[in-house]
Amino acid sequence: MRPPTALIERFATALVRRLGEAPFVELTASEEAIRTRIIGLLNENFAQEAAIEDEARAQADALVRKGAPGVRREDLDPRRVEQLMKQRLAKERGFVL
Repeated sequence: MRPPTALIERFATALVRRLGEAPFVELTASEEAIRTRIIGLLNENFAQEAAIEDEARAQADALVRKGAPGVRREDLDPRRVEQLMKQRLAKERGFVL
C-alpha cells in the first residue's frame, strides 16, 4: 500500500536532517538533492510493489478460475493464493517486501 505523498516527503526530510546531524556522515550533495533522490527512490519502490501486486492478482485470479491440480476450486482461498503469488514474484525479481 502506497503511503500519501506528504508522508513520503516528511520521511525524506526527517531522514536527511538526521543524516546531516550524524557525526559519522558527511553529505557531499545538497540536502535538497538528497531529499529529492530519496523521494524518487521511495516512489519507484512503491510503483514496483504495485506492479507486483497487480500481476499477482491477475495470476491468482487465473489460477483460482482454472483450478489447481489436486485441489478443488472451492478450497482455494483467493486472498492466500494472491499473497503466495506476490511472494513468488517478488523473490523472482529480487524485490524485498
